[in-house]
Amino acid sequence: MPYPSIHAMLYADTGVGKSTFARTFPKPMLVFSFDPVGKDMPYRKTLDGVMLPNNMLPDGKFVKYPINVANGSVEIPYLDIQDPEGLVRVEYYHNDVIESPSAINTFRYRLAMLNAEYETWKTVVTDSITFMELSARKWEEKVMNPMVKFAKGTDTRQWFAGSTDTIEELVVMRYASLPMNVVICCHIDERRNERSGEILRGPFAPGRLAKRGELSAAFQEQYHLYTARDEQGQMIRYVQTINDGDWVATTQISAPNNCYPHYLSLWANYKV
Repeated sequence: MPYPSIHAMLYADTGVGKSTFARTFPKPMLVFSFDPVGKDMPYRKTLDGVMLPNNMLPDGKFVKYPINVANGSVEIPYLDIQDPEGLVRVEYYHNDVIESPSAINTFRYRLAMLNAEYETWKTVVTDSITFMELSARKWEEKVMNPMVKFAKGTDTRQWFAGSTDTIEELVVMRYASLPMNVVICCHIDERRNERSGEILRGPFAPGRLAKRGELSAAFQEQYHLYTARDEQGQMIRYVQTINDGDWVATTQISAPNNCYPHYLSLWANYKV
């Protein structure tokens, strides 16, 4: 049966399977990859590890396509992966020249043209917010505010504030209106409760997006991925969908708590 589109935030420690979970969402799928090359491997193979055909060039380089921008054009490296369920396109947003970073600005142009592709993609994935924020911060540091100083040295507050503004605009505001499935992958953030002293754990978000809970509030589904041992002692991955006071999680589609990390598992309790 067709399920309604959802906007989901997946967060976990490194290596728990955020990307593997994300790749189970409906195809055709568009992935905005900010993570280092190699972290895209879950999208390039089946769940049982078989590598899928793709359009990588014989010399191991990615194909690039140009998009028109205000001052000419920029190129976006991408990989088209022939998944049995449909096309998976991974676009790469990396800063090859760190002193002149441009990835986040290219991404800004890319999102501006996405409205022409609403009928093309069933799922849009961002992997991950951690490296998107780093890219946005380097843009602020190297391009927008390269000489921010104060009496005792470099004042980095404008760089962090600028990167927060960028994430707020691109993810919180623009993603809110996308009519397809939206998935963002986050790492874990730990903050101490000033009153109780307890450690609060949730998805990483920069600056005020974390303090106000703004990034979390923008997503109807928030899933914490974790591993635990089953009765036979084997390590199993699970998805927490209900807030337990230690970890942030929520669901509006009644996704089962502690379910298997697969898109179809989320709909076990769904009723039309």
